[in-house]
Formats: sequence, structure tokens, C-alpha cells
Amino acid sequence: MLANTVVKQSALPGILGSSSVLAPRGGERTKKTGSADLLLTALIDAFSILVIFLLMSFSSTGELLVVGKGQELPKAARADMLERFPLVKIDEGRYFVEEREVSSDGLVAELLSLREKWREMHPGEEFPGVLTIQADRRVKYEIMNSVVLASSQAGFSEIKFAVVMK
Repeated sequence: MLANTVVKQSALPGILGSSSVLAPRGGERTKKTGSADLLLTALIDAFSILVIFLLMSFSSTGELLVVGKGQELPKAARADMLERFPLVKIDEGRYFVEEREVSSDGLVAELLSLREKWREMHPGEEFPGVLTIQADRRVKYEIMNSVVLASSQAGFSEIKFAVVMK
């Protein structure tokens, strides 16, 4: 039956072909045939778990704040949902404006340049003047006040603080 088929005629004979486990007598076909069954149920279960995990860990809003190790944000009883605005971060006495470290003297100049970049990218629109400050809850008032004063000098009229809900 297999001797006259197209597959048998087009297959290249090999060393293993004559001494196969399935046909041990060198080409004679016996009634025993081996078949490998795939257990698709286990694969589908594993795939489903992977898809559910990826969907649950996906965030469509993206990360707006990266809280450093050992940093605790202040707790608040009432807070709004965090939106994407320019960010000033205070970490261990250092100031960061949009992840770039600046000195305390250059804070106003950096905020002014940030405001000018916004105006170049949004011509004809009114500048919203909103700034988010992220700092540890143990930061002293004098340091926070210097950031608030620098932001008001740069033209940011609304200041929001990054907090954690109680």
C-alpha cells in the first residue's frame, strides 16, 4: 500500500529508514503505529493564565510617578486622580525637574525653560500653570516652601502634591 504512493517514491531513503522502530524489518509495515498526542488542554490553560496575568498587570495610564526606595508619600483623606503635569521631585535634599537634577538656585530657571518648551509645543493655547510636587513626608517645610516659591515665580499658579489615600 505504501510502496506505490507519492510520499514513498519522493522520500529519500536514509540509514534510519531501514531500521526504524515502527518498521523494524526494513520497510515492512506492521500493525503497530506510534502516535504522539498533544495535550492541548494543558497548553490552553497555561496560555489563559498568562493572558490573564498580563491583562491584570497592564496599565493603560502608564506610570506617572516613580517612588524611590525608602520614600513615603504623605497620606491624605481626600485626593484627586493624578494627571500628567510637570513634576518636581525632592529626594534626599536634591531637586529633580522631570527626572533632571537641578540645583536649588537653578530651579526657577529650569521651570521657566519648561514653561517655554510647553508654549513652543502648544502655540496659541493658554498655559495651564499646574505643577506636581513629589516629596517624602519627612521633608522639612523650608525645602518644600522653596519649591513652592520657585514655582510661583516661574508662573505655575496651581500646585498639586503627590499623596497616598488613607
